[in-house]
Amino acid sequence: METKILATAGLLLAFLSGCWTNPEQINHLLKTKQCQGCQLKSANLKNAVLSGANLKQSNLSYADLSHVNLFDAALNKASLIGADLQSADLRGASLAGANLRGADIRNADLSGADLSGADLTGANLVNTDLSNANLSNANLLNAQLKRANLSGANLVSANLKGSIGLVKEDLAKDSQKVE
Repeated sequence: METKILATAGLLLAFLSGCWTNPEQINHLLKTKQCQGCQLKSANLKNAVLSGANLKQSNLSYADLSHVNLFDAALNKASLIGADLQSADLRGASLAGANLRGADIRNADLSGADLSGADLTGANLVNTDLSNANLSNANLLNAQLKRANLSGANLVSANLKGSIGLVKEDLAKDSQKVE
């Protein structure tokens, strides 16, 4: 009986502390840059160099990815809910269909990134470079876009309702961007 109680308590503690990250998967990712479908929730990958990494369908929710190099990485359909992506290099990265709800993406470089169909609800994109990014069908509901660079971005069918800091005159300059 005591063993059962201790096992339950251990699982409960792990659940409450967010310690579901598999250290073996982190090591594998850092060595090979391949970790498709990995469980990396709450992982600390700050300052990691993961350019060209394959993280498709991985769970990176609440992970610390600040200052990480994810240049040209594949993050299609990845979960990045509440992730810290401050000052991250995501140039040319594929985040199609990714869930970035509530993510902190301030000062990041997403120029040329594919965010088509991504969910950026409530994301903080202050001072983020989104130039030439594909945001078609992206959900930017209540996203913070102050000083974000959207020049050349594809915003066709993007949901911009409630976005903060978006200057409509800037969007009107390129009528092909907004549907």
